[in-house]
Amino acid sequence: MSEMIKPNFKIAKSDWIFLLLVSLISLIQFIIFVVQNSSASYYDELGYYEISNNILINGLFNISDDLRTFLYPLLISILYIFTDGNHTNVKVIFSVFQFIVYIFTILMIAKVAYKFQSEKKIYFSVIAFGFLNPYLIQSTTLFLTDLLASCFLTISLIYLLTSDLNKLYNGSVVASFLYFSVLIRPSSAIFMVIFFIIAMYRLIKIKDFKPIKFTIVGLLLLIIFIPQLYMNITKFNHFTPLIHSNLFEQQSIWATQHLKYATVIIDGEQPGLRYLTPWLIDSNISMMKLMMNNFIVFILVFSSHLFGVLDWGYVDSFIRNLSVSTKILPSAWLYVQWFIIGLGMLWMWSRKNLTFVSASLILSALGYTFFIATTAVESRFGYPIYFILLFFSGYGVKYLVESFKNKRVFFVIIGILLVYIGISFSISYFIDMQTNRINWF
Repeated sequence: MSEMIKPNFKIAKSDWIFLLLVSLISLIQFIIFVVQNSSASYYDELGYYEISNNILINGLFNISDDLRTFLYPLLISILYIFTDGNHTNVKVIFSVFQFIVYIFTILMIAKVAYKFQSEKKIYFSVIAFGFLNPYLIQSTTLFLTDLLASCFLTISLIYLLTSDLNKLYNGSVVASFLYFSVLIRPSSAIFMVIFFIIAMYRLIKIKDFKPIKFTIVGLLLLIIFIPQLYMNITKFNHFTPLIHSNLFEQQSIWATQHLKYATVIIDGEQPGLRYLTPWLIDSNISMMKLMMNNFIVFILVFSSHLFGVLDWGYVDSFIRNLSVSTKILPSAWLYVQWFIIGLGMLWMWSRKNLTFVSASLILSALGYTFFIATTAVESRFGYPIYFILLFFSGYGVKYLVESFKNKRVFFVIIGILLVYIGISFSISYFIDMQTNRINWF
């Protein structure tokens, strides 16, 4: 798998300086967040940590949880045995593991992006954006599933789109990492449908692989789901390879009640930060029923969810400070990144350079985005979208560099960027006001 991150060009001295500088900044951020987050765990984190302890004490096939799958706690328990059992040390070790996987994933994306244009600025732009994303770096230091599931999804998708699927190893990577992501975060199951569509298109239209080996290995690796299936049958009398609880049904109701949701760990503050829907609706209506009964309100709620998975707000997944000043700069940086990614997609479309790979990435991101927007969104639900679309950031930078030659075009782009940032902050302000707890002024 190391060949998937090794660049296809000679790295000059100036390139090494850039890489070292960006890596150093990324590492410093990681250390800061490790120091901040390693001493204590909260809410969902505690759930995963307790299950990992139960695995060590009672064995994998004797755990019972109707809301969580087994794989993430299993990974924690595997690394647990290399420590003295102290919570802080376990979390530090696991944070290092997640950070390494995160960096590896960014390098994979950068190499794939470089492959299609062979320009260094594309490669290094992807690395700069990925390495310097404080939201994702802080997420590596938590016992939360979003970051690791997103990385595994991205690895699987890259292999599905770019590798020789006639090779057993490549097919195994696609299937295993997709299944890993589902067993880490069950909402990733939507990608099983998306990946199937992509694989069928590649098989029927591109015709560059034979499906026999790929299908057989995909079916054989379903064995990964057996511990979860066993737990659900024996503990809940429920034949399902995912979680026992019907969380999606409840999520669909919560989705109509909330524009967004977050968790606060501030002394004296209620932990649930609820961005309540301001429009008058039935309090127990699902998104589907809302669409049929009041389409205009459905569009408003759905659009707010779409914005919510892209606007991550506070850097900390568990918010430690509700002051708006703490999220202005990281939010602005994130808005710039989304804008650059959008420019990259525009550059490809305008140059008629949309390929099977780039089109599949857009399809995957859109499919997941529209699915997750039907739930009660939290900011971290947007991580898979970022990983999938980061590919285009290098082309967005390329577009900007090309626009330098035409000052009028360049200033138009900058003007649009400023307007976009202003609109984004305005929408963010409106959504924040629904909490009655976040004061902008």
